[in-house]
Amino acid sequence: MQPAPPQPLESLSSLLQAWRRHWDEVGAIQRTLPAPARDRLERLSGDIETAFAQTRHLFALEFPPGVVSELQGRLADALAVVEEMARTGGASLETGPDAAARQLAASQLAVTVRDVIAAGDALEMHLQPIVALDKPLGTPVGYEALARFQTSPYEPPNVWLERASHAGLQHELELSCVRSALAHLAAFQATPYLAVNVSPATLVSKDFERLVADVPADRLVVEVTEHEVVREYDLLLRVIGGLRARGLRLAVDDAGAGFASFRHVLELSPEIIKLDTHLIRGISEDHSREALVRSLVSFAEDVGATLVAEGIESRADLLTLRNARVPLGQGYLFAHPGPAPTILRRRRTARTPRQRAMSA
Repeated sequence: MQPAPPQPLESLSSLLQAWRRHWDEVGAIQRTLPAPARDRLERLSGDIETAFAQTRHLFALEFPPGVVSELQGRLADALAVVEEMARTGGASLETGPDAAARQLAASQLAVTVRDVIAAGDALEMHLQPIVALDKPLGTPVGYEALARFQTSPYEPPNVWLERASHAGLQHELELSCVRSALAHLAAFQATPYLAVNVSPATLVSKDFERLVADVPADRLVVEVTEHEVVREYDLLLRVIGGLRARGLRLAVDDAGAGFASFRHVLELSPEIIKLDTHLIRGISEDHSREALVRSLVSFAEDVGATLVAEGIESRADLLTLRNARVPLGQGYLFAHPGPAPTILRRRRTARTPRQRAMSA
């Protein structure tokens, strides 16, 4: 006789206990690492969402597919219980969440995302400069637009995009972000470009084409993230061809983070290739990554693309990338992302002696 499957609330408890044991052991292992390894870990982001994103590919290699599927199922059951508890104040747990409760949760999620799209004060576009590495404190060559949702409690944009996707509203949310970003283009100086992030599905849509119809396309770069699956490269290339004829440029984001990004590069022939943060951070102390970046510099030169190194946080990494002939970069060493008026005003202020020394 087969044992009865655990109830969702029991599944939630056992899942939390399993994760607690897992992370206790991770902490114990970290405390025994040699000093250089600990120093490298301390340079990584302390933000939980960013840390999970940084380990996504490692998890994909280390967890068997069956374990991933079971974990996803247990998480779904546990989250359904939490949603039911929030809705009913803890009542009706004896029978567990039913289809009606799930439908209600989905509709509530859709309303939440629609509220974000409609509320102009909830969505704020931040900018991060993209600079020439030989003169990193000169006028930026471009700015990447990054969505920030001013909600309480604050949640990072990937959380909102995931929720929007589950609610069938990712396309609408992405268009809202692009629309907000384009509103700042008029405040730029004459030459810097504006980079916006969209999924391939949004890029090929008529809505996106109409949105950028009146924008000077030669000032616009569209970044396609490597995490998005492209099922029809031919369709994407046809749509991009029309936009490129107007001067728009294409960037492949997160190159070096996974196989999908390299396939994007080969299939789409982007004008810009953005090197992933994990490949760049700490490169001054990792000859293997430096060698890979040097090979990508040669590749980019051969195909006529421009490299942008993301996640530059130390002067040592900057010098290594300069020596490797990487032309452009962005990262906390130059500026954290910030509200557009603040970032644009900061770039116009006089530089300090320390800043002039760093750009030398």
